[in-house]
Amino acid sequence: MAKRYDYMDWLRVLAIFTVVGVHVVSKIINTGDASEWEWQLANWIDSALRWCVPVFFMLSGALLLNLKREDPIGEFLKRRLTKVIIPLLFWSGVYIAYKVFEQGESFTAWEMVVLFLTDDVYYHLWFMYVIIGLYIMAPFLKILVKNMDQKTFLYFLGIWFFFSGILPFVQKMYGFEPALVAGLFQPYIGYFLLGAYLVRYPLPKKAIWPLLGLSFIAYLATVYGTHNLTVKNGELDEFYYEHYRPTQIVISIFVFALFQHLGPRIKPNPLITQLSLATLGIYVIHPLVQFYLNKFFGINETMVNPIVGVPVVWVLIFTISFLIVWTLKKVPGAKHIIP
Repeated sequence: MAKRYDYMDWLRVLAIFTVVGVHVVSKIINTGDASEWEWQLANWIDSALRWCVPVFFMLSGALLLNLKREDPIGEFLKRRLTKVIIPLLFWSGVYIAYKVFEQGESFTAWEMVVLFLTDDVYYHLWFMYVIIGLYIMAPFLKILVKNMDQKTFLYFLGIWFFFSGILPFVQKMYGFEPALVAGLFQPYIGYFLLGAYLVRYPLPKKAIWPLLGLSFIAYLATVYGTHNLTVKNGELDEFYYEHYRPTQIVISIFVFALFQHLGPRIKPNPLITQLSLATLGIYVIHPLVQFYLNKFFGINETMVNPIVGVPVVWVLIFTISFLIVWTLKKVPGAKHIIP
């Protein structure tokens, strides 16, 4: 059985809460104008939250790639993949039904299959596909982690940082894509391995304050970079929001390392444990909660104004989503459709 880290439960809960926040403010960012104060407020908030998805991958890598138990590959894949593929199939069906009945779309049976195979069912389900890919790679990555010394590990992560974090700026700034591309290192496999690295080789406590300073600079770069590119292009440009920009890598490392150092002070909490176990369930269901809160009750991110609407709807979506997941897990057989 994997060692349980209490700080990881707290961090996982904070990450899923933050994901919900991203999807709340993104409604303003995707539909507003960069000259409006509401858009600028949403950009300031969103820019502070983009670490959430990278940290999810780091947590998965920290736990899976450092497992001391040696399972046969087939057994490992069967146990891990069924926990993701079955819920993905079910919730893909739910979101296709949502598109049909709420958005008025129509699909043939083959078109539904294509939607599923191309990760085009609903905007947030991409995460499940990446998790499946990382699980498939995990037994082989675990061998790497086990046999790499710290110097080799850092070299590996450095290559990932260059290809995933730095190289995209060439295309963005100069308008051409370099021929030298290393798909292996793009983009989430690096976070998966980064989580494993930080558990094996924790950053010293003295690194936290410099990381905080760098993270603040990275945050400001995200805010101003997103605003400036959006104004320049006349439409939303999410280049600096991407999870594998250097800005997001720095912030993600800081958040993970901070919780590691807070670990000795963090104690088990029954509610946090329950929330932690429900994170993927909250992830798959919360867009529906967001939609129906608005449809039936007019509760959305702009009610009154975003200063009121964003925090209210954010907390409501998170709380209701958790309660639905918690209830479903008590229904016999339903646990198989809740990741």
